[in-house]
Amino acid sequence: MKIPIAILWGIVQLKTSLFWLYLWQLKNYHTGRFIDHFRTKKGKSIFINPLYLLKILFLFIPFLGLALIAFEGIYNILKGKFIKPVFTKKIIFLFFFTISLFAILFLKFKDSYFDLLLINILTPFVISFIVLLFQPLTVLLRSLILLKAKNKRKKLKNLKVIGITGSYGKSGTKEFLYEILASKYKNVKKTKDNENSEMGISKFILNTLSEKDEFFVCEMGAYNKGGIKLLCNIADPQIGILTGINNQHLSTFGSQENIVKTKFELVEYVKDFSIVNWDNFLIKKYAPKKTFKYSYLEKQDIYAENIKVFKEHIEFDACLKTKERQTFKVNVLGRQNISNLLGAIFVAHKLGMNLKEITKGVGNIKQGHAGMTLENNVIDATYSGNANGVIAHLNFLKLWKGKRVIVMPCLIELQKESKRIHKEIGEKIYEVCDLAIITTPDYLEELKEKGKEKIIYEKNPDKILEILKKYNHKEDIILLESRVPSKIIKK
Repeated sequence: MKIPIAILWGIVQLKTSLFWLYLWQLKNYHTGRFIDHFRTKKGKSIFINPLYLLKILFLFIPFLGLALIAFEGIYNILKGKFIKPVFTKKIIFLFFFTISLFAILFLKFKDSYFDLLLINILTPFVISFIVLLFQPLTVLLRSLILLKAKNKRKKLKNLKVIGITGSYGKSGTKEFLYEILASKYKNVKKTKDNENSEMGISKFILNTLSEKDEFFVCEMGAYNKGGIKLLCNIADPQIGILTGINNQHLSTFGSQENIVKTKFELVEYVKDFSIVNWDNFLIKKYAPKKTFKYSYLEKQDIYAENIKVFKEHIEFDACLKTKERQTFKVNVLGRQNISNLLGAIFVAHKLGMNLKEITKGVGNIKQGHAGMTLENNVIDATYSGNANGVIAHLNFLKLWKGKRVIVMPCLIELQKESKRIHKEIGEKIYEVCDLAIITTPDYLEELKEKGKEKIIYEKNPDKILEILKKYNHKEDIILLESRVPSKIIKK
């Protein structure tokens, strides 16, 4: 084989390998989430596309197939951008193993156009096999890390751990509670960003926590029944906050009942006390009587009055059953944050802070802590995406009197609830927005059924940016929701 073609074949293999390792990492090496990706139109298009199908057809004319790969390699060089994973120790190991395997296969079959074309076609399956092949080793290493973390946690006798879980709102609540506690106490720690899995929490305990720490605010996430119980056995929280329950990750949990049971594993585990969001109907239905409750819709253990929502902040009175009350002005966007703030305020109060002290910590809260920022006429809510968040963010847009636009993908991992949820979002879009640009096609028809002519589909970032240029007047507002193309966010 000629050297230029060999180099181009290698470039295509490199790009393909990086993409598939990225995809497995994106889905947390969770087989259910990985498979669910291929139920989406975007996932199906990875295989059902002209390039991939032509390669299969050219197995009968291998020379043309390799020529096609060569052109693909040239295109990749000109484009100059590869989708790649975050290079953790696991990814580095998998990457070098994969590249070494393909190098060996190339040396063995370098003179066979058919074999090299077949290797390229089968690369997604080869990499997936490699990931699954090393899963038993991964599970063993993971178990050892979890055990080490659990043993270290047992030694931290003076550490007070606050576990926070929910289908939505847990990251914001974690940030709020951390800022409040850190304004009074010196040794307060929190889990980083959205590292809320067993490995993320275990590594944090091993690498960050020490005997001098007083409080650990621990965000907990799960994809399967029993997931929160596992995290509780590692972090051993004495206090729990349940922020809300919806259909998020229904495809991996299997049923709404499993989601509910898993989230309540935290409430069942904690020994000191738990507090739950009483404005969530599923929590209201299943919560045990002994839990504390927070609400901005009715009077509970802590509740909100005199609520005022402005474009760049919110104001409300936090009221306790003991008749204590305090006015808070918080630099976050949207009424939905009041729930999370109430939960954080209540826990801080129970841990020894009075409401006046808590105002100092609340003053340190920034927009980004709630996963939503406003700059000029653009709201960036791309941190994560779920149905409750989308509806809440759309309601927030009503404060602007000009044109209102949302850019968002269809939501994923909602299984049988997907169509109903997208119809509800479409209905809200029709009520609030002048235009909705949908970047993925999966539930476009359901969105259009209720959103009608206000819904358009466009996946090209440059074309989206061109459309958005029309909406730059003083009272116009653009909402970037969930995972939209990064090029749009940067602009």
